[in-house]
Amino acid sequence: MKLGLIGLGHLGKIHFNCLKETDFDLLGIYDPALSGNYEGTKIYADLESLILESEACLIAAPTTEHFALVSQVLKAGKHCFVEKPMASTLSEAKALLDLSLEHPDLVTQVGFVERYNPAFSFLENDIANPKFIEVHRLAQFNERGNDVSVVFDLMIHDLDLLLTMKNCAVKEIRATGVQVFTDTLDICNCRIEFEDNSVANLTASRMSLKVMRKFRIFQENCYLSIDLQKKESQIIKLSDEELNEGMTIKVGDKTKQMILKSSGTLKGNAIVKEQRYFYDCILNKRSSQANFSNAFRTTKLAHEIEELARKSSSI
Repeated sequence: MKLGLIGLGHLGKIHFNCLKETDFDLLGIYDPALSGNYEGTKIYADLESLILESEACLIAAPTTEHFALVSQVLKAGKHCFVEKPMASTLSEAKALLDLSLEHPDLVTQVGFVERYNPAFSFLENDIANPKFIEVHRLAQFNERGNDVSVVFDLMIHDLDLLLTMKNCAVKEIRATGVQVFTDTLDICNCRIEFEDNSVANLTASRMSLKVMRKFRIFQENCYLSIDLQKKESQIIKLSDEELNEGMTIKVGDKTKQMILKSSGTLKGNAIVKEQRYFYDCILNKRSSQANFSNAFRTTKLAHEIEELARKSSSI
């Protein structure tokens, strides 16, 4: 399956290396800053030629270019993978969603890579109707990615995972943010309340001295911890049944069994996994779970959070 790679910046180079571990046939690369070839792969001078000669395209260009590039790929009748966020604005994202719906035979996928993190995969099937979710995503300052706010740069990954955990409408959002070095939000905290009265509290910062990407999930008789940075997960369950495993604890006049399951440090390349998933969806003619419809829902939530946080910060 012939693939065209559009954009060879920091993330584009990561995708380039990861594609070597997939069944895609990397036909060529388009990046207006480059010419000739890159590690033996042809650099196309003409974007249209690369798109027309490819069966699918992977877009890793700056966010401001996503709308034009994705539009061109879909109108050419090619399957499309685009890095997050899917577009610079909500209106552009909605236009791309509408365009994708006009081409239902094309596979669309947005690069929400944490869906393929082995720490999330380890506990994904254990997550059931969480009542409270706490998320911290902290990163050190990096000049790359500052064309968008911390909401669309970092928090959007966690919003995507959150919406896979909660099949429930959002009732209320509260958000606040701080502008530190850039022209937009560099730190943001939000509280999301769902219609079932469950709550999620998310914090994202690109001004931290340490790195953290962690979920803490509380549900009935169960606590789950997902460390996306360290690729480690734990689950603690309480059961009324007498089991031959775990530890017996007293809760008032009741006896419960406490069972701990820990993943240890997991291995796996999430970007390779998401590329392979994109390939598999095209091959088997099925929709990606990270398609434009689901990505737009995440984008809309991120937009609402950013607007509220901007107002609180008077940006």
